[in-house]
Amino acid sequence: MNEMEGAIMTRSATTEKPEGPYIAVREAAVLLRLSEISIRRYLTQGRLRRFKAGSRTLLRRDDVLALVKPAS
Repeated sequence: MNEMEGAIMTRSATTEKPEGPYIAVREAAVLLRLSEISIRRYLTQGRLRRFKAGSRTLLRRDDVLALVKPAS
């Protein structure tokens, strides 16, 4: 590995966010490959539960992943 590759690896390792139990609406939309509007509809319908942190709306990662059903 040359010096440039080492610098790139170090930079990406320090900028990655650790996975926590809560994610933002945008992250949920990316994770499920849906629009943010669809995620907000799920919140309004009660299919997802919202948690507020100041002005931010957060969702439990496990609740979002539970929406994905295996194909039968």
